[in-house]
Amino acid sequence: MASEDAMLEPGILDAAPTEPSAFLSWLKKLAREHRVYKHPYYREFIRNQATEDDLRNYVIQESVVDGRFDDLLAMMQVGTSGAAKMEIAENFWDEMGNGDPSQVHTHLFNQIFRVFEIPAEELEQSLTANALLSGNLAVLLCRYRQLYPEAVGFLGMTEWLAPDRFVQVVHAWERLGLPDVGIVYHKLHITIDSRHAAGWFHNVVVPAAESERMRRAIARGTLWRLNSSARYLDERMPDLAAH
Repeated sequence: MASEDAMLEPGILDAAPTEPSAFLSWLKKLAREHRVYKHPYYREFIRNQATEDDLRNYVIQESVVDGRFDDLLAMMQVGTSGAAKMEIAENFWDEMGNGDPSQVHTHLFNQIFRVFEIPAEELEQSLTANALLSGNLAVLLCRYRQLYPEAVGFLGMTEWLAPDRFVQVVHAWERLGLPDVGIVYHKLHITIDSRHAAGWFHNVVVPAAESERMRRAIARGTLWRLNSSARYLDERMPDLAAH
């Protein structure tokens, strides 16, 4: 946590507007102006140049967050109430396939491993430090109740950025002619995450933003997500140079 805070621009958390709607607009502006927004790893490399092996490595690294999003939501909603609890619960139920075991999102994500024949041992051994850090940050924020507002910012930004990123993954998947069963997860989240991000901002972020302490912590979690994602994607960029 101290390391992540050290990477924040000095004074950035003090610059947040006090009015909740203005605060939300400010958060989105932070993201749009961050170098991770529409990162070339997705927009250039994954979309147009990635090979099967590149996608295989990509899904291994992504498993640390995408593959366990349901658990993050389950931990996070403990102690919440009202509109925020309902929004997190709806999000969780979608992750659980709305009660259909065959549509549970972790199950759908695991289909990708079957397409690429990725065993559990390889999955564990191939994760990079930055991928593990991104996953561990998510678990940290959702596991400890006092970090709930940071989790609000971290997961909200994760969902807001996902649809545009996944469009590029679907394009690459179809370009390579890979089996349809492996891309169901990403296709689903292009639409679902757009809806969830809007609901998250309206029902979780804006009500919480009445509090100065919550605003500061939500901004902190948002920036942690943007910065850790940027490091993680920058790490992948040498692959682009190789092509």
